[in-house]
Amino acid sequence: MRRAGSLFVRLLLAQVLLTVLLTATLVLLFDIERNRTVAQLVAARWKPALQQVIEGAPLDVVGASAPGTIYTSPGRPGRAFELASLTPRVAMVREAFANEGVPVDDVVLAPETVSGQSVPVLWLALTSNDGATRWAGFESGAIDPHFRERLVLALLLLSGIAVAASALVARWLARPLEALRARIAADDASGGPLPHASAEVQAIDEAWRALRQSLEQQEGERALLLAGVSHDLRSPLARIHMAAELLPDGKDIAPRRETILRNAQTADRLVGSFLDHVRSGELPLNETVDVAMVARIVAAHHQSATSELTVEAPASLPVRHVNGVLIERVIGNLLDNAFTHGRPPVRLTVAAVDHHVRIEVEDCGPGIAPEDQPAMLQAFARGDASRGNPGLGLGLAIVQRVASRLGGSVAFSRSAEGARAIVRLEWPMS
Repeated sequence: MRRAGSLFVRLLLAQVLLTVLLTATLVLLFDIERNRTVAQLVAARWKPALQQVIEGAPLDVVGASAPGTIYTSPGRPGRAFELASLTPRVAMVREAFANEGVPVDDVVLAPETVSGQSVPVLWLALTSNDGATRWAGFESGAIDPHFRERLVLALLLLSGIAVAASALVARWLARPLEALRARIAADDASGGPLPHASAEVQAIDEAWRALRQSLEQQEGERALLLAGVSHDLRSPLARIHMAAELLPDGKDIAPRRETILRNAQTADRLVGSFLDHVRSGELPLNETVDVAMVARIVAAHHQSATSELTVEAPASLPVRHVNGVLIERVIGNLLDNAFTHGRPPVRLTVAAVDHHVRIEVEDCGPGIAPEDQPAMLQAFARGDASRGNPGLGLGLAIVQRVASRLGGSVAFSRSAEGARAIVRLEWPMS
């Protein structure tokens, strides 16, 4: 997981930003202290020579006592470097000379040609004893005109090191969380403790395992209860059905017998819905099924006229890692839902679209309101509040449960012209 909002990216950006800020602060502090120290050393070294300049001594006398080559000029150098980055260091130079008793009116950095090479010379504006301003210059490292370039290079180098180190730290911190996310997504609790995980991540993993175990136990108990109740109900229903068929054919008895048989069949279908709901979460997805063929078989068993039900499907559509019984039940539930709550004609479409298997059922009914669609995918939810049609509201819930196991989804929509309601089941073929 390398999305922009992932923990890895956030940790990396936070560490890089913090490192760059700290590095820039340390570099600036170091440069300030370095410039102050150099300025103090330069001021102490050149103080005697500059005092002679202030006293009006000749250049040859000043040069004999100066610690290096000294230049003089009657006016301000015309090729001075006008660099904003030099302003703090210029102030430090002026302060250092003032502390040494050499007042400086102005400081500039200008190039001079020495032995055919251009070197930076530090020029100081000094007020002599006679009130005239004399400019004296000398080569010095008190002001570095290439500081900005070196600062940028240092920041880039340190930022590169910071990015590499932060990436390693962020990966080390995020890897256990990514492993936990993958384990939860795969619903796999068979592995051991997460490697290199912190105590907090291990606690989350243990809490998830306990929750998963509790949910599995509850799901198993619920499935056992539904299966047991359904099995126990079918036996008396079968006896009622058999007893009703053995009733004699009489003018008054035949209608009542048909009522008993019809109610017994309805109850048997409701019990079957319970069993289908249980099986939708238990049957293994380990078969290769021709979904197109299953769709045609289910449509044929529906016993509807061709004017009421049409099937659009390829000649063959084999799909791996599914279950034939579940696919048959899903298609049957979608068709039953269309005929029960919609209006014919109904169209069943099976196709492979963009590496996905798609099953669509269209009808001419009113469909489901957008605000009611999420609820219709829950167990025991019914769109017909008046219960004019028998049922438990498990049809679409079974479809949704199978879709979740296949890694797909169930969606409701309407046709382009808005005349047909559509229920679409889609899941990836891989």
